[in-house]
Amino acid sequence: MTRPRKLFFLILGLQFVSLTVYPADQPSAKQFTVVKELWRTPAKSQGSSNTCWCFSTTSFLESEAHRRNRGDFELSQMFTVYQAYQEKALRYVRRQGKDQFGMGGLAHDVLYLMRRHGAVPRSDYLGLPAGAADYDQRELFRGLTGILDGVMRGKSLDMKWQGDRLDSKWSDSLRGMLEAYVGKPPCEVRHQGKSLSPRQFADDVLAIPYEEYIEVTSYSQWPFYQQGELLLADNWLHYDRYYNVPLDEFMQIIDHALANGFSLVFDLHLIPGAYSDKKGYGSLPADENGSVISQDVRNTWLESWETYDDHLEHAVGTARDEQGKKYYLLKDSVNINDKPFQYVSENYVRGKVLFFMVHKDALPPAIRQKLGL
Repeated sequence: MTRPRKLFFLILGLQFVSLTVYPADQPSAKQFTVVKELWRTPAKSQGSSNTCWCFSTTSFLESEAHRRNRGDFELSQMFTVYQAYQEKALRYVRRQGKDQFGMGGLAHDVLYLMRRHGAVPRSDYLGLPAGAADYDQRELFRGLTGILDGVMRGKSLDMKWQGDRLDSKWSDSLRGMLEAYVGKPPCEVRHQGKSLSPRQFADDVLAIPYEEYIEVTSYSQWPFYQQGELLLADNWLHYDRYYNVPLDEFMQIIDHALANGFSLVFDLHLIPGAYSDKKGYGSLPADENGSVISQDVRNTWLESWETYDDHLEHAVGTARDEQGKKYYLLKDSVNINDKPFQYVSENYVRGKVLFFMVHKDALPPAIRQKLGL
């Protein structure tokens, strides 16, 4: 890879902002040998839905159900997405339009929504319109935002509580639009001859140990070994329980987890030129010149907007390239017919993985003790 260039732009005549520009994407000539690959379900396409957060975390929970001997399941991503749109819309309105309403999300969203609404098998709810081969929710999102824009322009809201339930025409309209595009989710599913609600399926069959999953980051925005809120655009839940550890320990946790049979969810920044599904891997100039991404570099990239959250993938193993350099194997949900798996270098993880979700038992004992887990 050729070295990136720094371009400087004058913005509104007030300040200069530097952006690292990477060379254009090229198909990969690299060869990878998988060293370790954990159990996972087949890759599934998110299409044009911007729901990588749900596909990756759902895949992670499927692997966790297998690891915990709960069974082998393929779960519905769109059941969770359906609930997410409604939750986001209600928060957006209650905060008078001063909150995030978007297609994106983060790993903890899935746990939060499954805990509240449950889960269903994918075979019970694909969330695809009749005749559609893949997801395309761009028109749906435009329609949902149109409803919310109309609510914000209104002088009064048609919201009231009756019989301990919220009654609202606009939320009924929003739900109707959702069901027009993704269908009405099931109220019950069959499992081993029994009818179960989505909550019963999640609680009794999957038995998801919600409190045992943690998210770990590594930034100097607050003290290490403490919890805090990672200020990201898609953190619409304002989740503030990220565990913060030094960068070397961040990497130690990942390696210890994978070596001991625990997969993870990575939230990473995809850099055009440095990472793409065309190439099938992500690496940084530091990989070529032999340097290691430091804590200061990682921090600076986040503060200067050279790192931001735009994609989540399921980390399921490790690999080596033809030169013996270590890469991490990621299960993707974009362009899965071409390359269902991606590879990212150690430096890419050090610099561009903002946080990961993992089971707390995956942490090395010494780090777990530091975090009080």
